[in-house]
Amino acid sequence: MTDHDRLKHAFDATPSIFRLLSTVRSRRVGRGYRIDSGTELRHPVTGRPMKQDVGPMKFVSRKPPTALSRLEEALLCWAACGPNGLVMVEVSMDGGFQETTWVSGRTAPAPGTSHATDLLVINDDGASIYRPTRRREKPIEVETEADYDKVLRWYDEGTIRILDERPDVDWTLRAPGAPNATLMGPYQFNINMPGSTWILPITDAGWINSVLVNLFGFWHTYPIDEWNGGRPAGVEKWVREGMLEMPVPISAQEQLSLQVESYPTGCMVQNVRLAAEAMGLGTWAFCGFNPDVLFGAMPAITRGLGFHVEAPNPKAPVATGQLKVFGIEGVKEATYVPSPRFKTAEAVVEHWFAERYGPGGVFHQGPESYLRQVASPWKPKTTEAILADPRIHPAPWVKEALISYIDYCVKHFGQWPVTYNPMQAHFGAVVHEVDEEFYDAHYAGDYVPERMRHRARVWRD
Repeated sequence: MTDHDRLKHAFDATPSIFRLLSTVRSRRVGRGYRIDSGTELRHPVTGRPMKQDVGPMKFVSRKPPTALSRLEEALLCWAACGPNGLVMVEVSMDGGFQETTWVSGRTAPAPGTSHATDLLVINDDGASIYRPTRRREKPIEVETEADYDKVLRWYDEGTIRILDERPDVDWTLRAPGAPNATLMGPYQFNINMPGSTWILPITDAGWINSVLVNLFGFWHTYPIDEWNGGRPAGVEKWVREGMLEMPVPISAQEQLSLQVESYPTGCMVQNVRLAAEAMGLGTWAFCGFNPDVLFGAMPAITRGLGFHVEAPNPKAPVATGQLKVFGIEGVKEATYVPSPRFKTAEAVVEHWFAERYGPGGVFHQGPESYLRQVASPWKPKTTEAILADPRIHPAPWVKEALISYIDYCVKHFGQWPVTYNPMQAHFGAVVHEVDEEFYDAHYAGDYVPERMRHRARVWRD
């Protein structure tokens, strides 16, 4: 079979969503893995010695690991957060329509179509970021067989290599002086093994704070500093009826931002699980590891991914806000102030407005508007009426108030956001070829569907 034949099989011949939901499970034991084995080995990637006690599910895989193909990874990444057309934004103009930043839809929902979450993909070739294009060609991108090959094109064009080998992390990783305290989780003995692909949604959870434009201008809420008597956080000038009316503690607003930008991750992981199930692959969805170590925040222990990490900020009012991970310039960056990208409050606020209202933005008034130059979900008459409606713009005072608020946070707490690290990657899925011998040996019932046992007929040459 050719890759196009396999794409056709994936779209046209795999089980229905309801059938997949009936069989989807975490299947943690892949080829080359072991569990309850009573053995010692050196991790094939890191070389560190690992010892596993014997237990009732004793098993050592006899099958060599088999890496996923380019096509398989392309389908999994597309399922997670790939382009699928244009969103509709069927929201009233006075009901939150102004929060729209992008109309380029993905397979997983996100607040304000945020695009703040991409994928970290770790495999035998190294580590990459999957960040597919925002350009859309039509309302439904994959309509017919003629569109199937886009999945590979988006993968090839939207994947950026950041490391040419697997990161130096494994189950045995420990901090000095804490030999029994696992950094990557006690459950992950088989983490980062050859043949596996670790798909980890990675989020700039600072980007969503551009919603402050709307919280100030349309919700009429404002931040108060609960660590200094509940006073307005730099915005007292605008606290009045018709401007800023409802006080909200800084930590409450930031908790909201962190939470809502975490929801897409769960949707993406479930999409990966279902796509893998359809393709006859095993998935192992998990959290319970230290993403900051993976990023590179403890270089004395491991380089990890080599992300740029700031020194801990002693002025942060809570410990969760002390660390800021920036990422990799031009590839995956976190939104915070001061940072290599946004050194001042003015810089980040101007960026928010430029994203929406500048050239290439959805609400830009000129010919370079995304809606005019690239694509619009609306008919031409409706598109022009939207762009002409003054309610897509906040009041002029909003920009000044936002800058003043962020300046206040930087002055008093050394940073903004105040309470959390905006670079987040806590939940993902490892995808691998299942070793059915483990399940046949230890489990009642057939936990390995036929499409897993015989998947080579479709997915291997």
